[in-house]
Amino acid sequence: MKIVINSNINNTIALNHLLESMKIQKEYNEFEIIIAIGGYYNLSTYDIKKIDNITYIYCNHNSIDFTALITLYELYNKNINEYYFYLHDTCKIGNTFYEKLKSIKINNSSSIRLKEGYTMNIGIYSQKILNNNKDFLLSVKNTNENKSLEFKNKGVQLEGYIFNNDKKCITLKNEGEYINGPIDYYNTGIMRIIEYYKNLDLYKIKANWGQHNYYILEL
Repeated sequence: MKIVINSNINNTIALNHLLESMKIQKEYNEFEIIIAIGGYYNLSTYDIKKIDNITYIYCNHNSIDFTALITLYELYNKNINEYYFYLHDTCKIGNTFYEKLKSIKINNSSSIRLKEGYTMNIGIYSQKILNNNKDFLLSVKNTNENKSLEFKNKGVQLEGYIFNNDKKCITLKNEGEYINGPIDYYNTGIMRIIEYYKNLDLYKIKANWGQHNYYILEL
């Protein structure tokens, strides 16, 4: 299983913070990591660079939460036996994250969601389920910089679409979670709450949690 991080050209602070939390763990080198970075509209196609166990993919689209999933379909659709753990750059992992991730039994499931309800699309996807959802993924691909906010709203409305439409999707056991904040976590002037998911020892730092009737794109 590979780890896939959904990121954006403007989210360097968050991405580096997540990578720091990943690199200090002893199991870090056991995983191949793919980082899909959206917002490079000037590119005619994907630009790919590999450094150690990280593959950086600079994307000529910015499809909010779906950037990485679209990228996996477009670049890796022939890897039909592969699985990916997908998360956002605005996350942080704890000391037992890798251990918990390795303990997940994929079995015959085609996707595994982080929790019931709103998942932020975080969880495990098979390449097969991404291929099966190619029409949906391509329908939410955004190559227009001026439509980023429009696609943010669309992305929120379609949150969990693949999980919700996968009959073989299973849900990780709920081992408890908590919410802290809001605080200016990244010192960027944006207030965020911190959600903790014990089932993966994973923190999600959220700028949008239903506190207003519009969505924040800036880090």
